[in-house]
Amino acid sequence: MSFCRRLPILVLLLMATVTSPAQQTDSKHGALLAIIIDDLGNTRLEGERVAALPGPVACSVLPQTAFCGLLAERCRCAGKEILLHLPMQPDDPATDPGPGALMSGQSRDTLRDLLRDGMDDLPGVTGINNHMGSLLTRHAAYMNWLMEDLSEQDNALFIDSMTTPHSKALSIARDYGVATTRRDLFIDNDPTPEGVRKQWQLLLQTVQREGSALAIGHPRDATLDVLEAELERLESHGIILTGVGELVRFRQGETTRWQEFSSR
Repeated sequence: MSFCRRLPILVLLLMATVTSPAQQTDSKHGALLAIIIDDLGNTRLEGERVAALPGPVACSVLPQTAFCGLLAERCRCAGKEILLHLPMQPDDPATDPGPGALMSGQSRDTLRDLLRDGMDDLPGVTGINNHMGSLLTRHAAYMNWLMEDLSEQDNALFIDSMTTPHSKALSIARDYGVATTRRDLFIDNDPTPEGVRKQWQLLLQTVQREGSALAIGHPRDATLDVLEAELERLESHGIILTGVGELVRFRQGETTRWQEFSSR
C-alpha cells in the first residue's frame, strides 16, 4: 500500500506532442536534449526547486515517499512530464532500493500491484524509469512481466536509467512495443560543483556530436545551480531542450528536430 495521500489523477498525453509527418531532418536547426531529474519525493524544497526549472525538464518521483503526490502535482502544474522512479533491486544486497521496489522472488501479481500502485499515486504520470536495478534489469523474466504490464498503460514510456551495461530492459521494452530510450549521461555522477560543470560541458559536446542526448540528474544544490544558470542558454549552443516523450519519438523516427524547432 502507498503511504502517499492519494490525489485526483489527470493522465496527460505526452508533453510537446508533434503529430505532423516526419520530414527530412535539418541538423543546423539544433540537436535535441532531454533531462530527467530523479529521486524526487523525499524532500519538499528541492522538489519545488526542480518544478520551477525553466523548460520541459522531466520529474521522476519515487513511490511511497513523504511528498511524492504533492511534488508530482507541482511538477505537473508547471508543465513538466512526470515519471515514476520505480525502485528495482541493485547488485549490492546491503543497499536498500526503498519502498515499492521490484525484487527478485516476488510474484507476478506483486510486481503488477507495485507498478499500478506507484503510477496511481502520481498525478499526470506518463511512464517510468528505474531507480537502481542493476540486478533486476538483467533478469529477462522480470523485465518481460514489467513491460507486458507497461504496454497496457496508454502512452506509457520506459526510460532505461542504465545502471548496468548488462540491462535487458530496453530491448524487452521494444519487444512489447513500449515507447522507450536509454540514458546517455549522468549530470552529477561527481556531485561537486566542479564535477557537475565538467559533466555539463561533456553533455553539450555529446548532444552536438550525436544530434540528441538524454541526461539524468538529481535534486542536489550543485546540479540545480548549473541547470538554473544554463538551461535558458541552450539555444545559443544550437541545442533544443525538449520533453522526454518528444525525444523518444524523435529517436523512433516519428518526428524531427526541425519540427520541434519550428513549433516553438
